[in-house]
Amino acid sequence: MSVNFKLSLLFPIMAVATIIALAGGLGVVFMILNETELEETGVIILGSAIVVGVPLVAYLLDRAVSDGR
Repeated sequence: MSVNFKLSLLFPIMAVATIIALAGGLGVVFMILNETELEETGVIILGSAIVVGVPLVAYLLDRAVSDGR
């Protein structure tokens, strides 16, 4: 098998494994947070922080990178 064929199989498998790890890890964090005394309130706060924080960080990184042009 050629190197290109091996890489064409490896990258999709790595992408799926990465998504599974991130989603599974986030799910575990939400389950653990739900078991604390904050319960659903903590889950809602963390979810809201993720919804606001991820686009904010992406915007700031994009602005920092595009300033270098």
